[in-house]
Amino acid sequence: MCKEDEDIENFLHNRAIEFEKISKARTYLIVDADKLMAEDSEFVICGYVSLALKILTISEHESNRIRKKLDGFNAKMHGIPIQEFPVYLIGQLARDSRYTNSDLSGSELLQCATDVIVSAVNAVGGRYAMIECHNEPKLISFYENNGFKTLTKVPDQDMPLVQMIKGVY
Repeated sequence: MCKEDEDIENFLHNRAIEFEKISKARTYLIVDADKLMAEDSEFVICGYVSLALKILTISEHESNRIRKKLDGFNAKMHGIPIQEFPVYLIGQLARDSRYTNSDLSGSELLQCATDVIVSAVNAVGGRYAMIECHNEPKLISFYENNGFKTLTKVPDQDMPLVQMIKGVY
């Protein structure tokens, strides 16, 4: 898959099946339909998305306006500010390095993830999709251009992560 990012490569080869077995995440493969149709061709994965459920925890210092928006109904429950909100996590989003953006764009990968999430929302409810990405301007810009809004930064060992959300209801 993506030779530039060992974490992405490692996830697909070593963690995706493990996560599938314990229902921690579902990974959806995007295959090259042209190669799949050829009789003597092998199964070629051109990209994948991995989705999971996550609890988004909001700091006690955040405003009630944000809490109410995230909850969709209330900012408090029994007089206590709501701090935890269920979200759909887009945990992995990757394209094989042999494919270009014109073959399979990041926006198309996100749309695949969103389509699955919308199916889940229609079946059981939910309001938001979330991504956690490295605090790199190019990544932030990509997700903003695809409708995500920055929520918060989370400390990480190497580089802080940025949590971004998008309404999917």
